[in-house]
Amino acid sequence: MAEKKYQVFISSTFSDLKEERRKLLDVLLMADCIPAGMESFVASDIEQFEVIKQVIQLCDYYILIIGKRYGSVNESTGISYTEMEYEYAKELGIPVLVFALDESVEVAKEKMEIDPLKIEALNNFRQKALTNRLASIWKTQEELVGSVAISIMRAIKQIQRPGWQRAVNYDEASLRKQIMDLTATNKNLQQNLQNAQKTIDELTTTTDIAFEEVTYEIKYTYSVPGIYGSQSHSTSKVLALPVIFEAIATKMMDVSINEKSIERCIKNLLNCSYSVYLSDDLLTKRILNQLRQLGLIQSSWDENSKTLYWDLTAKGIKTRDDKILIKKQL
Repeated sequence: MAEKKYQVFISSTFSDLKEERRKLLDVLLMADCIPAGMESFVASDIEQFEVIKQVIQLCDYYILIIGKRYGSVNESTGISYTEMEYEYAKELGIPVLVFALDESVEVAKEKMEIDPLKIEALNNFRQKALTNRLASIWKTQEELVGSVAISIMRAIKQIQRPGWQRAVNYDEASLRKQIMDLTATNKNLQQNLQNAQKTIDELTTTTDIAFEEVTYEIKYTYSVPGIYGSQSHSTSKVLALPVIFEAIATKMMDVSINEKSIERCIKNLLNCSYSVYLSDDLLTKRILNQLRQLGLIQSSWDENSKTLYWDLTAKGIKTRDDKILIKKQL
């Protein structure tokens, strides 16, 4: 995995902290980060602030340096552009690192606010920003540089961010595998969708093929053992197709069965205590074909056993359950 570079936005008032900002640019570059929020991004009107917002959106971390000036104030909001940047970064969920100048440090008069309203606003902003868990106090430029270097490395390690990575450094094999996995997932989803649509069609499509009114005359013979040998008897019994289907479908409970098993189900419905032989060898096949055309059953070929197996479709399962499940009495 190729190394990532993280973009870091530097926010502060400009003229009073110009030297500190310059030193932090060097620190971030040495930390292999991409600094943003430099001189060309200092906001003084709402149009420039909109540009800055776009830059902040692309950043992984946000550094706020607080000195003794509050900065230019936006007339519509009544707060400084620096504070607006801070609030916007917080709104986006970008990790914010705050570094505030110790109040005991004396600075030149041109680096201090003299307007009482701005002094009050600065104090409120400072107090709010210092509640951030990634906040610290600095007295000298050297202290600030050291704190930023340590804090940004710790933040990169502890707070995962997207970062930036050269496209040529991506692991091509991993990307290909990811594409293959996504392609396979998409194919499975498409197949599931087709299967779902097929199920809906099976459950909702009406057909003119008969079911409830169909009956079969089952002609069969059976042998009754006697003193002088077995005696064969021929008879028949009429069975309704729904009755035959119920017996077969119950046997197919979560399993596939072959034609011989289906024939045994039909013979069991004759309630004959002797061995039964169906007179019509094709009767079972005709019944299976009728049920298949009704969309109740389906077949599958097992290559290993060279056997044709039958099981229920979604429509068949619903039809079976409607017949055999015990319903609540209203």
